[in-house]
Amino acid sequence: MTRDADLEVRAPMRFRHGSQIVLHIAFIVACLATLFPLVWMLRTAFAPPHDVFRATMSLWPENATLANFTAAFRLHPVGTWFVNSVVVAGAITFGKLAVSVPAAFAFAVMSFRGRDAVFALVVGTMTVPYVITLLPTYVAVASIGLYDTLTGVVVPAIGHCGFVVFFLRQAFKALPRELFEAARIDGAGPWRQMLTIALPNIWGAVAAMAVLSFLGAWNLYLWPHLILDSTEHKTLSIGLKLFATTGEQGGDWGPLMATALLAALPVVLLYLMAQRQLVSAFATSGIR
Repeated sequence: MTRDADLEVRAPMRFRHGSQIVLHIAFIVACLATLFPLVWMLRTAFAPPHDVFRATMSLWPENATLANFTAAFRLHPVGTWFVNSVVVAGAITFGKLAVSVPAAFAFAVMSFRGRDAVFALVVGTMTVPYVITLLPTYVAVASIGLYDTLTGVVVPAIGHCGFVVFFLRQAFKALPRELFEAARIDGAGPWRQMLTIALPNIWGAVAAMAVLSFLGAWNLYLWPHLILDSTEHKTLSIGLKLFATTGEQGGDWGPLMATALLAALPVVLLYLMAQRQLVSAFATSGIR
C-alpha cells in the first residue's frame, strides 16, 4: 500500500517537472527568436559591404569595421536626427508627466463635483484608436502653423496620456488618506500635499511612467512621418526609411543597421537601468 501511494504521488510530480522542462524550452526558443534580429543588426552594422549578404552566416563578421557608421553620417544628417529624437522624446515625456501628475493627484485625493465622470472620460480616451485622431490632429496642427516643426510633433503627443493618469492615480490612491488629512490640518494646500507628501512616496511609479513615455516617444513613427517634411527635422525612426530606399540591393543595409543600432542603444540602456523601478512600480501600484 505504501509503495503504491508513493508511486501515485511521484507520477504527478514527474508530469509537473516534465511540463516545466517543456515550458522552459519554449521560452528559450522564443527568446532566441526575439534576439536573432538584434544579433543580425549588430553583425550587419560592423560588417563590410561585401560581407552583408554572404551565403554563410556567422554571428560576427570576420573583418569588423566602423565604415558603416561613418557612411551613415556622410549620407544623411544622422546626428541631427539623433538630437531631434532626444528633444522630441524628452519634451513629450516631460509634458506628459507635467499634465498627468496633477491630474492623477486630483482624481485620487481631491473631492470635486464630476470627478468620477471626468476620470471615466480620461480613461475612455485609451479606447479610441490612434489612427482615428490623425486626420483631425493633422488639420489642427497645420492650421496653426506647426507643420514641419518639432513642436507639431510634441504637443499632440502629450495629449495621449490617459494611461499615465490612470496608473499614477492608482499609485496615489494606495497612499494612506491620513497623510493628507494631517497635512490639511497643518494648513498644507493641494500643491504642497502633492509635492512634499505624495510625490516622494511614489517616485518609483513616476520613474516607470517616465521610462515608458520616453520609449513610446522615441519609437514614434506614423505621426512624425505625417507632420515632418524637411530632412533636417526628421527623427531617427523616420530617417531610417531613407536608407532603405537608396543604394544597391534595395537599400544601404550597412549604414541602415549602423543607424538602427545607434537608435536602439539609448532605449536599451534606459530599460536596463530602470527595469527594477518598472517591476516595482507595477507590483505596488494596485494594478494586477
